[in-house]
Amino acid sequence: MSFIRCDRGSVTADHQPLAMALGPVKRYMHSAYEVADLDALAAGGEYLREQGYFRSWGIGRHIEGSQIFDYWRDPDGFLVEHYADGDMFDNTWSPVGPRCMPPALYQWGPAPSKDFLGLGSPREVAKRLAVMTDALRHDNEFDLSALRGLFAVANS
Repeated sequence: MSFIRCDRGSVTADHQPLAMALGPVKRYMHSAYEVADLDALAAGGEYLREQGYFRSWGIGRHIEGSQIFDYWRDPDGFLVEHYADGDMFDNTWSPVGPRCMPPALYQWGPAPSKDFLGLGSPREVAKRLAVMTDALRHDNEFDLSALRGLFAVANS
């Protein structure tokens, strides 16, 4: 996974206006929206529950970016993240290396749910495995190392 931020020189910017992840298929994973604080995050969660959404993962704190997060899935299956208290960086900060592997996804909070990881029924898991196997047959950046990483996340 790569977090891409806007280079504003000495002016700080959010760590992840755009995040991209390597996977076997091209897809839109989720949108993330910053809220004022933990109170707004929790109140927003209550509102989403009343609207028929269900919590996919959270409330917790990510390591990369350090933000408090809460992921919700809407009735149509779309995933949305609300976050607060994220890190801001200027151009003097340099990446520390790959840390988006379990258990580095979060500092505290519940473990990632099967829903968040995209694991559902045996039929859905078989479908995802077929897609991954097919992706390995093509000349692209998705290789056995990337597949091992995905399985490590799923088994965390």
